[in-house]
Amino acid sequence: MVFKKNYPNQLFHLALITAEEILGKSGLNAILNFAKLQKFIGNYPPDNMEMEHTSEDFARLTAGFIDVMGEKGARSLLFRGGVRAFEISHEQFPALFDLDGVEPENKVPEKMFDEFKRIYQIIVDASINMYGDIYKFYDCEEGVTLEMSPCIWCKDIKTEKPICFVQLGYQHGVTRWVLGKPAKVEEVECIAAGDDKCKFIIHRPK
Repeated sequence: MVFKKNYPNQLFHLALITAEEILGKSGLNAILNFAKLQKFIGNYPPDNMEMEHTSEDFARLTAGFIDVMGEKGARSLLFRGGVRAFEISHEQFPALFDLDGVEPENKVPEKMFDEFKRIYQIIVDASINMYGDIYKFYDCEEGVTLEMSPCIWCKDIKTEKPICFVQLGYQHGVTRWVLGKPAKVEEVECIAAGDDKCKFIIHRPK
């Protein structure tokens, strides 16, 4: 499986406005400088769905955070960025992940996780359409599993532990929106740490 060559401009626009909100403009500019992404300083991609943005910049942005702050230091910021990226995409860019008009429908407590799976499948399908056929989403004993190979967030990065914190945060944001509280989400395999895929488990709340 491989990435598509180009993504919507709006996707990296979302990544940068989210990072700026968390780091401030000067903090983000420092990361962009370090990651050799200076072309985006004061010049974010346009907020449109034109397929003009290339795939490599996401991993370079992740690597910039990790190189500057270390794996431990980058974790909380990238995780917060993932949570906030979901909130902004849901509020401001709902068409990006096909969430325009989508709202949780089933409020019966024992059915809420099934409602989460329904909505997350919409997001996964939109992501496959956007990135390429790099995802698998299926039930498991703990809840549900999402697998990514290759991975947009850790391409060509080498680390000791899983580092796809943005994806973790995004999933955390979705579960909190649908369930009314966050579910436990963990990355148990990571390409950057030497595995052949990035694997996330979203646990069914007890």
